[in-house]
Amino acid sequence: MNETLHGILKTIITTESPDYLWENFISYTKHMGVAQIHTWFSNSDKNITYFSTLPDCCQNRYIQHGMFEYDQVLPQPLTASGPLLYGYNKEIHNPLLCKKARELIQMATSEFNYGSGITMPSFYNNKCIGGICICFPETVSQLNDVPTDKVLELLLVTCTAHERLYVLTSKNTHSVSLTPRQQECLTCLACGLNPQQIADKIGISHHTVKMHIDSAKERLGATTRIQAVAKALTAGLITIS
Repeated sequence: MNETLHGILKTIITTESPDYLWENFISYTKHMGVAQIHTWFSNSDKNITYFSTLPDCCQNRYIQHGMFEYDQVLPQPLTASGPLLYGYNKEIHNPLLCKKARELIQMATSEFNYGSGITMPSFYNNKCIGGICICFPETVSQLNDVPTDKVLELLLVTCTAHERLYVLTSKNTHSVSLTPRQQECLTCLACGLNPQQIADKIGISHHTVKMHIDSAKERLGATTRIQAVAKALTAGLITIS
């Protein structure tokens, strides 16, 4: 884990101030070349809490067009659990997205001046409660040339920031525990190791590592490995060194 990644994750999981978290998180995302970023979640009475780098005037229009209504866009892909890479040129004729979703993506990429984005739902107690949207100046094809490690790092930090903001701004609490082996596997994932590297490091099979990771995802209510690591970090179930 590089020093910058370690520093921002430590800030996110230890701060008690949403504003301080957001300020440091935005500084990090600008350093990573992000054009705009939004994260949002709803509570039990459907009020949406959101954090965005858009100016207030744009935020109001963003809401009026339904861009924060995650249930209009995120469930449209056949696999509405992981990251969706989108952009005007890529999605305008995508049969996996409904007409409303394609219109929202076209509006976002043209009116808000970015070329592509990654959107991802978030879950709490196995229920979709919001999501994140990371917007890039690059087009979809250009973004495909960005190193995978950089994109994965950005997703990890963004998911962790989202989870921490949700904890700090909501009254929802949910205790969960992990086995020592599950904690070990997630800690290794946080440090950038893949399942085979984890298996080699701790002396168990690749299949067993995947089993521990999948079990941890289920306990945490996560749908991806990145979300599982983010939730574990936020809950204090794993630490970074």
